[in-house]
Amino acid sequence: MIIYFGVVTFIFGLALGSFLNCMAMRIVRKEDWVKGKSHCMHCGHELGALDLVPVFSYIFSGGKCRYCKEKVSVRYPLTELLFGLLCLGLYIAFWDNIILLITYIILTACLFAASLVDLEIMEIPNGCIIVGVITFIVSKVAQYLLEKDKANIPGILENILSCVGIVVIMVAIALLMGKVLKRDALGGGDIKLYGMLALYLGAAGSYELILLSCIIGLLFVGIRRRFLPDKTREFPFAPAIAMSGYILLIFSKTVTDWYFSLF
Repeated sequence: MIIYFGVVTFIFGLALGSFLNCMAMRIVRKEDWVKGKSHCMHCGHELGALDLVPVFSYIFSGGKCRYCKEKVSVRYPLTELLFGLLCLGLYIAFWDNIILLITYIILTACLFAASLVDLEIMEIPNGCIIVGVITFIVSKVAQYLLEKDKANIPGILENILSCVGIVVIMVAIALLMGKVLKRDALGGGDIKLYGMLALYLGAAGSYELILLSCIIGLLFVGIRRRFLPDKTREFPFAPAIAMSGYILLIFSKTVTDWYFSLF
């Protein structure tokens, strides 16, 4: 049964990844992502069910639109496959806690959508932050009602204080770097993304988030300069924050325990 539900989670992740990619593209193009129907970006033809099967539709169509024969970006199957793997990773880590699993899948969806939009237009939709915060609140209420764990209340307060603390720290860093570099070094959306993740990660996890996101961000910058030297100097930081947040959702306790064992 564990393997069966793992496969189900992966397939669900493929479908959700397809939706998130479509939603992100419509946000970028200022289209209605709630009511609008999926269509080819080249010819505008409305897509049918056979065109919307994650990954397989791209493979069976040869990577082309069935109607106008124009090439379809490989971005579509890659984002679907990536999100499917992300969901599978969460299932492997939290299969024995359904509340955490659902909570982290929703949070990862918010991080994923925010990253896709940021890569295109260097903006982070407020909706992704709001859904992430609401998910945190609902998950804590659900845990309290189902587990009756009053001892968890101090932990929730710590997480809220961590959120406030990391926002204050990142605002201070942004202002300082802005004066030194004479340009915006960290966007407001990035700061809000840090704050949202701090709700989930707590004090130690927030500290690890800052360090890890900076390391991953530097790696992204190096790769970007190596393969895309003509791109603008401005760098979308949300993917680095999101990747760091996802890693720490799974490994933060392990990293924290290892760090404090050194002393």
